[in-house]
Amino acid sequence: MKYIITFLLILIVSSTASAAGESVLYEVNGEPYEGYYISPSPNAALILLIHDWDGLTDYEIKRANMLADMGYAVFAVDLFGAGVRPTEVKDKRQHTGELYKDRHKMRALLQGALKTAKSKGANVHNAVVMGYCFGGAAVLEFARSGADLKGMSPFMVAWPHQQVKITPRPRENC
Repeated sequence: MKYIITFLLILIVSSTASAAGESVLYEVNGEPYEGYYISPSPNAALILLIHDWDGLTDYEIKRANMLADMGYAVFAVDLFGAGVRPTEVKDKRQHTGELYKDRHKMRALLQGALKTAKSKGANVHNAVVMGYCFGGAAVLEFARSGADLKGMSPFMVAWPHQQVKITPRPRENC
C-alpha cells in the first residue's frame, strides 16, 4: 500500500508541474533572432505569439507561460532581431516601420519562426497565430500570405500611417 501511495503522489506531482520554457536562438536569412518556446506536452496545439512594437519582452513570455498553463504550446516570435528591444518611441517606429515597408521580410520572419517552432517539436499542423497592435498587423500580413494555419487572431491592429495596398492571395474552396 505504501508503494501505491508513493507512486500516486509522484504521478500527481509530475502531472501538475508546469512546463519549462526556453529562449530559442534561430536565424532567418542569415540574421539572428531570439524567440521563446514552451510546451506542456508533445502534441499540444501551437500558438505563434507575435509581440507589439516593444519587441519580445517579459510581457510576451508571461503570456506564453499563461497559455502553456492552459495546455497550449507557444512560440513567442522575435521580429526585430536577437537583443533588439527598443525602449524609445523613435526606435519602436523605426523597427516596425521597416517591416511595414518590407512585407516580404515580415512574411519571411513569420515563416522562419514557424519553421523554428516545428524544429522544437511544435505541432504546426494544429496551430494559430495571435498578436496585439503591431503584432496584430503582422498576423493579418501572415493571413494575406496564405499561411496554412487553423486560425488568425489579431488584436487592436496598428496600421502604418501610409496607405497600404492590400492584394489578398486567392484561395481555393473558401
